[in-house]
Amino acid sequence: MNSKVLIIDDEKDICYLISEILQDEKFITESVYNSSEAIKKLETFNPDLIILDVWLGPNSELDGIELLIKIMTINPLIPVIVITGHGTVDMAVSAIKNGAYDFIEKPFNSEKITILSKRAIESAKLINENKLLKKIAHPNTPLIGNSSFIINLKKDLDRISKSKSRILITGSRGTGKKLIAQIIHKNSLGSENLIKIIDFKNLSDSDLSEMFDDNQNKTTKNNIFINSNNGTLVFDNIDSLPIFFQKKILFFLENESFLIKSNFKLNIKIIAISSKNIDYEIQQGNFMKNLFDRLNVIRIKVPPISARREDIIPICNYYLDYFNKYKKYNFSLSKRTSNQLEVYNWPGNVHQIINYIEKTIIFFQDSNSKSNYVLDDLPIDMSKIEDNSSNETHFSLSLKVARQNFEREYLLSQIKRFNGNIIKISEFTGMERTALYRKFKSLNIFLNNK
Repeated sequence: MNSKVLIIDDEKDICYLISEILQDEKFITESVYNSSEAIKKLETFNPDLIILDVWLGPNSELDGIELLIKIMTINPLIPVIVITGHGTVDMAVSAIKNGAYDFIEKPFNSEKITILSKRAIESAKLINENKLLKKIAHPNTPLIGNSSFIINLKKDLDRISKSKSRILITGSRGTGKKLIAQIIHKNSLGSENLIKIIDFKNLSDSDLSEMFDDNQNKTTKNNIFINSNNGTLVFDNIDSLPIFFQKKILFFLENESFLIKSNFKLNIKIIAISSKNIDYEIQQGNFMKNLFDRLNVIRIKVPPISARREDIIPICNYYLDYFNKYKKYNFSLSKRTSNQLEVYNWPGNVHQIINYIEKTIIFFQDSNSKSNYVLDDLPIDMSKIEDNSSNETHFSLSLKVARQNFEREYLLSQIKRFNGNIIKISEFTGMERTALYRKFKSLNIFLNNK
């Protein structure tokens, strides 16, 4: 389907020029000349892109920036390219700050506006797909996998969730720590109450000061403890929190109140998440030992996906099934592709797996005839995914896991080399065929590609 572009400019000649340029590239265009017409047209035309002039003339109730803000409230997912003949740095900053995809000045050439339009629409599509994917990464998402870690966590989940004790979840980035926190909240006795997740990684000192406001002479309406009472408060990336604000959390944990000399106690389930080596951070003086001791009542150490390869394919299939239902596709993973996915180290962990499935689905979104993923069907960079593994990753694993990973990669390479001929594989490796079959079974390796 051809993309639709709404052009908003009080100069009809400009509208005509842009329309001609984009129609030559098979875009469908509509033009309006003031803010009122633009708002009405949004309801009926449903554009994939808006090209908006900053100066809309005296017949427009709103200027371009005001209309941009209005458009973002109606549909923030529509990309908007702002144009003007009198551009300034401040205006460009204002446009981008208020949600514009990009900002260009008149006069502009046809190539620039064409390229920018295509890029904006494609970017919006990817963002929309990503938002759809993230909708399932919420408390309704189950613990996925067959590893001992997942099995044991499922067994302990009820006890952990119903406990009032503080919980510390640690592990490398992308392992699913935040999802575990959400599942714990969902399964807790107060799951009907609010869960508030605070990511400390990119917050400024002023943001933090407002969140931890403990001025007793003010309403402290933005204080995170007040706003989380009778709910669950998740401190994501707590290892990024400056010492000054760590002390405020420690005070709350010791007193169950954020106010000095207060008899009013708050009821909050606390879950802290750390992606760094917390013991190292304590040694370096970046994290308070007293705070760690208060948080570390129940500890959940989430291993990297490379240490629990049994979870890789179940995770792939879970998100693949979601897209099958959403897109009405019938994709599945071939055994050969599954083998390749299992031997890859996935340095980005579960998040990287999700992104891989997402990108692959987008790549095939117009290929309704395909029913299976086979390795040769994947984009080039993905089809050679096994070549991207880093040997350094092996050194972070136990000897047993590292040996299993090596054996699996080695045997898969021999299967590929001899096209699955078990006699030739046996001769080359020096292993009896019965021993080979036992090894294949223990490593979950399949000889056929179906």
